[in-house]
Amino acid sequence: PIIRLLGESFVLDTGWGMENYTAVLTGKGFAEAFGNSIIISLTSAVISTVLAFFLAYSIQYTNLGAKYKKLIRLLAVLPMLLPTITYGFAIIYSFGKQGLLTKLFGRQLFDIYGLKGLMIGYIIYTLPISFLLINNTMGYIDKKFLIVSRVMGDHAGRTFYQTILRPLSGTLAASVIQSFFLSFTDFGIPASVGGRTEVVAGRLYNEMLGSVPNFNKGAVVAMMMLLPSIISILVLSYLEKYNIPNDV
Repeated sequence: PIIRLLGESFVLDTGWGMENYTAVLTGKGFAEAFGNSIIISLTSAVISTVLAFFLAYSIQYTNLGAKYKKLIRLLAVLPMLLPTITYGFAIIYSFGKQGLLTKLFGRQLFDIYGLKGLMIGYIIYTLPISFLLINNTMGYIDKKFLIVSRVMGDHAGRTFYQTILRPLSGTLAASVIQSFFLSFTDFGIPASVGGRTEVVAGRLYNEMLGSVPNFNKGAVVAMMMLLPSIISILVLSYLEKYNIPNDV
């Protein structure tokens, strides 16, 4: 299918050529949409990874009660059961002009359409994946290293870095990459709360299923969306050597 998609991107009315790529890449709004996708997806991926880290840390390294840890784990993975467009509707019903929280506070806290809505939606969408990756790796870290570090006289910051952050470096990077890829290629969230902020997934929809469908130019957009995926796979393959083996 990918080879056929690549071929379709070169098909013209008069034969074959690069005109589709030229038209799409230099077309109005594409560079802005592509840049928005990169910036918003990367920012939300970093935030999602940070939040997932603290959620996993609360389960693996704190004295919270078992029922609270179970609740945290349940809430962290719950969004995986819902389609992404549902997150957008949840944001609308919570923070919209007639939303529940808007009525409770007596005013709309922020404009949900555009950058802020996309960020919140992407974070909710990618948080479960980040949490599962980080929590699983944390479970394999030998917590006896904490005691050894304390005995060696390391201060709290060095202990935290050497015994938790450093072993997790590969997983944290993988979490950011996975979250970025999921956000970059998602359409449901931009469709519901994207507003006037264009992203590349929205451009793909407009080209393929808009009022005047153009499958050849849509294939070009799809190929451009594949580039971050290819880069992500290469980086993840490289980062595998930094992951903690399951048999340690």
